[in-house]
Amino acid sequence: MDFDSRAEELFLEFQESEPSGGPTVSVVQTGKLVIACGALPWKEGRMAYKGRLGLEVKLDTGKQAAFAACMQALSAIRSHFSGTLNKIKQVVSLRGYVAAGGEFYEHHKVLDGASQLLSDVFGAAGKHTRTAVGVASLPFGASVEIELIVETK
Repeated sequence: MDFDSRAEELFLEFQESEPSGGPTVSVVQTGKLVIACGALPWKEGRMAYKGRLGLEVKLDTGKQAAFAACMQALSAIRSHFSGTLNKIKQVVSLRGYVAAGGEFYEHHKVLDGASQLLSDVFGAAGKHTRTAVGVASLPFGASVEIELIVETK
């Protein structure tokens, strides 16, 4: 399957990754594994989805935030691979952190926004393990943060 063509068919728009400038990077490759961490739901240079699920943010909006954060992770990985997704063999794992308050217990449903994106782009190669973690707050007031691990060909 041509993942770049599939992403184009889905009208996905990848953003250029900006260097962190600090002591960390957004993507690291070790052997055949590529890990993208700290992906937040940025859009056009601003935090697009702020707030806590169950308080300021509803479930459907949380799914959109997870989609946007996963797009950031994919953009970083795509940039690492010089502008292509076709070097990916398998999506291995997705870890999502969901800013939640009150009695919110549907963290796993929030991450469906990211998991569906991976399935849509990569088909069978998009099947992955997943962990959903609820947290009190995230950087920049984000509602979701994503870590994505993929295997290269």
